[in-house]
Amino acid sequence: MEIKSKFLPSLSHKDYRIMWVGHIVGESSSWALGAAEGWLIFNLAESNPSSWVGAVFFAAMIPWFFAPIVVGLLTDKFSRRNILILAYLLSLFHGLALTALIFTGAIEVWHILVLAVLNGVARATHMGAIEALAANLVPTNHLPNAYTLISAGYYATRLIGPGLIAPLMGLADIKWVFLCCVIAYAVGVYLVTQVKAVSTGRVDPEKGLIYNTFSGFRYIYSHPVLRSVMYLVMFHCTLVMSFESLLPAVSNNQLASGGEGVAYLHMMIGFGALIASIALAPVRGHGTLGQLFLVSAVVSSFGNMILGLSAVLQFALVSTVVIGISHAAFMTIATIMIQSVSPDYLRGRITSIYLIHAGGLMSFSYFANGVLADMYEPSRILTIGGIAFLIVVIGSWAIQAPRLIYKHGAIIQNS
Repeated sequence: MEIKSKFLPSLSHKDYRIMWVGHIVGESSSWALGAAEGWLIFNLAESNPSSWVGAVFFAAMIPWFFAPIVVGLLTDKFSRRNILILAYLLSLFHGLALTALIFTGAIEVWHILVLAVLNGVARATHMGAIEALAANLVPTNHLPNAYTLISAGYYATRLIGPGLIAPLMGLADIKWVFLCCVIAYAVGVYLVTQVKAVSTGRVDPEKGLIYNTFSGFRYIYSHPVLRSVMYLVMFHCTLVMSFESLLPAVSNNQLASGGEGVAYLHMMIGFGALIASIALAPVRGHGTLGQLFLVSAVVSSFGNMILGLSAVLQFALVSTVVIGISHAAFMTIATIMIQSVSPDYLRGRITSIYLIHAGGLMSFSYFANGVLADMYEPSRILTIGGIAFLIVVIGSWAIQAPRLIYKHGAIIQNS
């Protein structure tokens, strides 16, 4: 009981527990499908395979650039639970359509691109809704733990999903991998429908659509903590976190490990993320979180550089564990900081703007990395990105707000 109260206090609340289990099942399926999809298109494309992998990642992430603006307003105006269910249903349709095309032998590259856009809208909606809803399912003192567990579900399921399909990638026809992913996602959909809590934010009925939609932007850019964290997340996602579109090329060209290697690389990133999530679960102090935020930012840079230097799969797997730990820790702490200082009536819009800075801008980096991987060695791209983000982190120390965040955490007003 002591371990549960220290590491898993949020799971003592029934609605949160049901939502989280559904999140775990759904995200495991999504990561497994993503790993299989990258390998499928890498082999399906007749030329420039890495560019096409980058294009699919771009198609999946570009909705994060515009959809969150609408999603943020909806999650503050309507039931956050119902919007979350809708997002899950859209992702399930994406998986069903993709699987049907593969089973019939009709699958083409353009099918994957179009369906990736649909799934991108669903996933952007999903993350905006689940982060807004989570704050309404647990008491305030459990918020850091609640968001740590959500991030654990998002990152650590990279271990569960790809880990389960890795043996199948080398032994079975890939269509069976996709079918398994769809079945698992259907279970996740069912679980989310069992959440009973209904919550919304608040919009100003006397103001117009444009005013209410952009209220979050006005609040964020006038708030030193939110503004600083948003910018750091933006640089982290564009410079070091958008490396997944490079993994097929890394596995095939650099490590000679094929599709199985892609799955294992994704899996070990998830293993690292799981380590980070367990380590962060009992952390409560804002100062400690701020210091870990800085450490994880620095380690993120070196993790990508180490992967770029890896010549064998075993060494690459170690580097992806480092990447998983540092990336998950950085993004989890960023989420905790943002949610700790966000007013609930704006939570949906602020969360969605955070997703724009993270996933929306990262879509362009995914595409750029894929194109560059057909022109240069992926090791060079990974190294340059890591060095660039390290320069950003060092430079941010010269600015007052980020420096105070690194020292004292999100609540810098009391420092």
